[in-house]
Amino acid sequence: MLEDERNQDTTANNIVENDPYGSVLWPAARTVSEHITHDTFFISTTTANEEEQTKKPTLLELGTGTGLVALAASASNKYDSILATDYESVPLKLLDAAYLLNQDKVYTSTDTTTSTMTPVVTSLFDICNRSVPLPPADVVCAADILYEKSTGIALAKRCIEALERGSRVVIGCSLGRPGRPAFLEELRRLMNPNKMKDVDFVDVEGTTCSGKRNSLICGEGSTSISVEPKKLLVSLMDLKPDCLQK
Repeated sequence: MLEDERNQDTTANNIVENDPYGSVLWPAARTVSEHITHDTFFISTTTANEEEQTKKPTLLELGTGTGLVALAASASNKYDSILATDYESVPLKLLDAAYLLNQDKVYTSTDTTTSTMTPVVTSLFDICNRSVPLPPADVVCAADILYEKSTGIALAKRCIEALERGSRVVIGCSLGRPGRPAFLEELRRLMNPNKMKDVDFVDVEGTTCSGKRNSLICGEGSTSISVEPKKLLVSLMDLKPDCLQK
C-alpha cells in the first residue's frame, strides 16, 4: 500500500534518508498487525456484556511510522475507528495518502466477508510529552518504537495510563532495541508488585523486512533485514486491564 505512494512522490523517497526510524518497515509492525487483526484477539477482547460484545473496539496506534499496523487494521474492518499517531508529521501525511489510494479496495476476511477499509484518522502525538493525555481507545498498540531509553520509559508510563482507563495494550519489539530494558524496568516499577513477574515479552515467529536502511540504526550484520523474507523472532506483549488488579 505505502509503496504505491512512495514511488509517486520524490519527497517521500528523500524521507527514507532523513528519517531512519519511521520511514521504513520493521519486523514488529507485521507481527503486531497480524496479532491485532486475528479472530482470536477479538474473542479475548470482548466483555461479558452482550451489547458490548457486538460492538467493534476502537484502536489507537502510537508511533505509526509507515502506518502498516493502522492500514492492516483498517483493511480487516474489525475496528470501529482507528487513530494513528506519530510525533513527526511526514509519516502521517504518507499514511493519509496510502489510505486514500486504497480506501475503495474490497478486502475478504477469513470468514469470506467482504468489506472496504475502515477510515484511518491521523494525528500528531508525542508519547514523551506527558502534558498531553493519551487519546481514548479500547486497544492501544505500538510496534518498534523502543529506540531510546527515554522513549522506553515514556511508553511504559503510557501503557499504565491506558491500562488504568481500561484499554488493552499490545507492544511489539524487534530484538535488540536499546530502549527495551528501560521500558521493562519502568513498567514493572509502576505495576502491582504481585503482577510484575507476569509482565514480559513473549517471543513469537516473525519475518525479516527488505529495503534500504540507515546504517546508524541498521548496520552490517543486522538480523532485521534480508533480500528475501526469512523467519526471525519478534517480541510481543499483550496486556489487559486486569493485570493492574491486586
